[in-house]
Amino acid sequence: MKSFSLRIEIEPVSWQRPKTRLVNGWVKHYSPAKTKNYEKAIGDYWKQATKGFKFEREQAVVVNIIFGLPMPKSASLKKKAEMASGRIKHIKKPDIDNLTKAVLDGLNGIAWDDDSQVIRICAGKEYSKNPYVYIYIHESVD
Repeated sequence: MKSFSLRIEIEPVSWQRPKTRLVNGWVKHYSPAKTKNYEKAIGDYWKQATKGFKFEREQAVVVNIIFGLPMPKSASLKKKAEMASGRIKHIKKPDIDNLTKAVLDGLNGIAWDDDSQVIRICAGKEYSKNPYVYIYIHESVD
């Protein structure tokens, strides 16, 4: 069974909806730069860490992701200690579904042909002193 785990020392970015603007009478849709740059960084890191490995087109995959989000600078030392220990949960924005979508979009066409190959996702978010994204992907054997 093929599997890969990556820990990327990067601040997680929530997927942002495409923007629209009018150019010479034509409607143009574009991804915000922050989302686009983050997705590219995720894809580039995958390529580097796995030496360009890509799950086969007919292979179903399972994805697990943990997002280590930064602690608020205004939090007291006591609160930061509780955040680091997991006693205080990250129940604020960004939403976990948008965090997950940005990672899946960044890996689409790079770790697999199409994200329709992903049959199961497990994702979590927590506070971290050093922001990160941990990704574990394995082929499904169900």
